[in-house]
Order: sequence, then C-alpha cells, then structure tokens
Amino acid sequence: MIKLIYGIFNLLYRIHRIFFDDNCNISEGDYLIFLNRFYKIIFFVSTLSLLGCKNNYSYSDINYSRIELTGKKSKMISDVISIYKDSIDVSLDNVIGFSDRLYTKGDFSSKKFNSTLGNLIADIIFIQSDSVFKIQENKNIDFVIQNHGGIRASLPEGEVKLSDAYKILPFENEIVIIEMYGEYISEIVSFLKNETTPHPFSGLIINGNEVLVQNKLIKPSKKYYIAINDYLLTGGDNMFFFNKNIKVYRLGYSLRDAFIDYTKSNLYLSSKIDNRFIINE
Repeated sequence: MIKLIYGIFNLLYRIHRIFFDDNCNISEGDYLIFLNRFYKIIFFVSTLSLLGCKNNYSYSDINYSRIELTGKKSKMISDVISIYKDSIDVSLDNVIGFSDRLYTKGDFSSKKFNSTLGNLIADIIFIQSDSVFKIQENKNIDFVIQNHGGIRASLPEGEVKLSDAYKILPFENEIVIIEMYGEYISEIVSFLKNETTPHPFSGLIINGNEVLVQNKLIKPSKKYYIAINDYLLTGGDNMFFFNKNIKVYRLGYSLRDAFIDYTKSNLYLSSKIDNRFIINE
C-alpha cells in the first residue's frame, strides 16, 4: 500500500513536470481539468477500497469504463502512465506457487462442514500469524477464525499468480490476535454451528458436542489467543462475541500478505476436507 501511494504521488509529480516544463505552453486551466479527472479516479478507487475493508463488499457488479486522455500533451501523459501500468501488470502476472487442483470454499457438505479452500486459508493464517506473534510477543496462538465471506474467489489448478492472491483475498484486512477467556469460546462454537456456510478455522475441532483447542478440552479460566481479522474484531458478520476480549494484539500483517508469503515459501499448495468440523444430525 505504501508503495502504491508513493507511486501515485511520483506519477503526479512527473505529470506536473510535463505540464509546467519551461518549454511547455499548456494552460493552467487544461492542467487543472486533467487533475480533476485524475483525482476523481483516485477518490473512486480509494472509496471502494475503504468500503471493502470494512464491509467485505464485492466489486463484481461494478461497471468500469476507460477515460481517454485527449488534447495537448496527452501522448506524453500516456507514456508516463504506461510505465506504471506495465510494471503493475507484470508484477501481478508473477507466478508465486502452484496448486495441485482446484480449491473452492463451496465444496463442503452438511456433515463435514468445512471446505478445501477455507481450510487452506485458515491453516496458512495459523502458520504465518503464529510465527509473527512468537517473534513480536513470544507467545503462540491457539486457533484461527476467519469469515467465509472474506474469501472471494477459488484457487485455480496449476500456476498460482500474484493476481490470484488479490482475487481470493481482495480486502485490506489485517490479522489481529485477541486474548480471550475459555468461557466465551462456547459462544463462538454455537455461532459456527448455526451458520449456513462454514467459517474457516484452524487449531479448533468441533465434532458434535465435543470441542477441542489444540486437541485439548477447553478450560473456562484459561486465556486463549485467537487469530482473527480486523473486520471481525468490529463485529463483522455478526461475530460480536469477539468484543469480550481481554486484549488485542495487532500484527501489522494482512491476510493477503500471509497467503503470498506462505505460497512463495512452500511453492506447492494442497488442502482437503477433513474432520475439523463434523455436524452430528
């Protein structure tokens, strides 16, 4: 995000130099018209990003149109912009790993209430956030809870590109660790059981009425460290029970960066539906 902001300001500076070069006779009015259009684009994209961060909204229904540059100096401006566009396109096409098959969040059943992609995402978040939490606080997390709606696309078979990470996890949600007493975990479990779609988790096992954290029974008076995202921290997807935390640890690490880092380190991604969430009817 910092690199993107820097790139935008650098781009504006270079365009400014084009317009106000000593040898350029472009009017200030034309320059201001261009800036007005440019800032409208930046405002529009920024607004979508902020809404996505807070509400997990989808961009799939938005219609996009190209704004063509016309008039004096349009060729020079286009050349400057193309440098950044080409760089972004090449970066997003970078292969960061491989997937042995297609993984989706919709391949769960009414009995085995977990999905291949949901399990993969939750397990990756557990591994990556636990490593960071250990370095920052010398503590280990106990389990991970993420929201079903935060996963927006499937993971294709074959090459995994950087663009896939942005499609699967498009929101700028960061991982946060909450410290919570075990007595409140029953509320989490009850919520998960009553949902119509499975929210991904890792480190937790729900088998009917049996609930285990790290393969051990829950102790009501024990403090547990749970990795969630900042959207859920504010009650997103009706998970208001997370406000009963004792303390919040912010890692400064996004869900998407965790996915990218893990994929680059391990190269080959694999997952399956397992027995972490069994519904006994």
